[in-house]
Amino acid sequence: MKPIDRVCAALYHEEPDKVPDGNDLAGAGAVVERKVIKAGPGFCVWRSSFGSVHLDYVNPSTGCSAEVFDGGWVAPENFVWWYTLAPAVRWPEDLERIEQPKLDLDKVVEVKKQVAELHRAGYFVMVGHHGVFDSPWRYLRGLERWLMDIMRDPAFARRLIEFAAKPQMEIANAFIEEAGVDAVMITGDQGTPEGPFISPSRYRELIYPWHRRLAEAYHKRGAFFLIHSHGYLMPIMDDMVRAGFDAINPVSPLCRMSLAEMKEKYGDRVTLYAELSLEMDPKRKIDTSKYTQIRYGSDLKPRIDALTYTVKTAAPGGGFIFAEAPKRVAMMTKAQKSYMKAWERLRRYPK
Repeated sequence: MKPIDRVCAALYHEEPDKVPDGNDLAGAGAVVERKVIKAGPGFCVWRSSFGSVHLDYVNPSTGCSAEVFDGGWVAPENFVWWYTLAPAVRWPEDLERIEQPKLDLDKVVEVKKQVAELHRAGYFVMVGHHGVFDSPWRYLRGLERWLMDIMRDPAFARRLIEFAAKPQMEIANAFIEEAGVDAVMITGDQGTPEGPFISPSRYRELIYPWHRRLAEAYHKRGAFFLIHSHGYLMPIMDDMVRAGFDAINPVSPLCRMSLAEMKEKYGDRVTLYAELSLEMDPKRKIDTSKYTQIRYGSDLKPRIDALTYTVKTAAPGGGFIFAEAPKRVAMMTKAQKSYMKAWERLRRYPK
């Protein structure tokens, strides 16, 4: 099967020839652009299409990345943190005088060419934009003000969501219709390992209607709808699945998300675009140090054991894309070759 057919089969909850992975998907960029103001080693100051100003900086003392090399270091771009220096909306009246991003026809032409090239190579192609919960604080208010808006002034919070989400949806619609992208993925964490940032009732009141609206808009135009969000999301998962997402990523054990529970409860309704997983204990506790060693340590056996568990848990019946598949590189170490061989063996569905 071609990569695009493999991914589509998984999204339709069918068993393809083998489990699709991140190497079967390709990105055609973001819906809204950024303008770099100043950049240097380890940092970048930029302005969003909404007018907010941000700092990307490298902080190698925290976080984690899949791009770990045998020498024990990672590429700096994988440790970029996003900090809002100047939100676009400091006062409610600011919402009346700032401009929303508009469709750039030249960008549509550029994306169309890129999508056509990727389709010729057989890839499943996505574009992305920030999510409903994420966009108001990223682009308009900053996180602290946004959380206070949700609690103190839900009506204003709705205006912020509308202002941030609508133009991104409209541009994404054009990319689907004119450039032929296969899916839109929205990004932005909705919680921490302790739970969602907001209560399930606030999610249903403020975020769910727009998740549903985006799903209907993209499905109507023939595209799939995916979400990337870290956090322990089980308190709002019923509503997220009901909203119409075709796939949820990353289903991470670091966020106390149980792959087995997700497969059992939702595996027939949403595709699990999941990271390497482990069996969770009833208290959902995980030794993060041990898990990091499994993912990046020199001992390959625990990683292959976790890979085996992940595939056996999520693959049956389809509806599974593996988010952390090994990538082929020019000079592969013996361990990389062994892990690649194990993955290629495990990912194959029985004929």
